[in-house]
Amino acid sequence: MKEILDEQLSKNKNAKYFIFGDKPAQQPPLHDLALDPQRVLKMVRLGSDVVPEAEFYCEAMWLLPGQNTSHSGGQKLRHGNESHTHDFGELIGFFGFNYDDIHNLGAEVEFWIDGKQQIINETFVAFIPPGVKHGPLSIRKIVRPLMHLTAGPIKK
Repeated sequence: MKEILDEQLSKNKNAKYFIFGDKPAQQPPLHDLALDPQRVLKMVRLGSDVVPEAEFYCEAMWLLPGQNTSHSGGQKLRHGNESHTHDFGELIGFFGFNYDDIHNLGAEVEFWIDGKQQIINETFVAFIPPGVKHGPLSIRKIVRPLMHLTAGPIKK
C-alpha cells in the first residue's frame, strides 16, 4: 500500500505537502526538553522548516502509559515547563483511545490557564487566545494511550 502511495505522490507536484513521520525540528520547541522518549511517540510535525510555505505549525504524538505516571508520588509527564503567552492563538488537544467511550481520556491532564489549574479527564480541544498565560501542562495517571495535538500560526 505504501508503495502505491509513494508512486502516486512521486507523480504529483503537490507531494511536498504530504508529511509522513516526524521531522526533526531545526530548533526544537521548549517542551521537547521534558518529554520521555520511552512514553512519547512523535507521529508527525509540520512547520515552515518542513514545508517552507506553511503558515501554521502542527505536531501530533502518542503518549503511552508507563511507570511513574500516577500523580501520587510518581513523576508527571510534563509538556511545557513554564507559564507563557503567545501573540497568536494556539490549539491544544488530547484524544482518548477507548472505543467504548471515546470521550474518556484514559489519563488526567493538569493544565494551568490564566493562573488557574484545570484538571481534565475527557477528550478535549482547547483554544488559547493570544496573550492568555498558559502552562505548565502535565499529563498524569495515563491508563491508555492518548493522542496529543497542538497547532498555531507561524510568525513570518
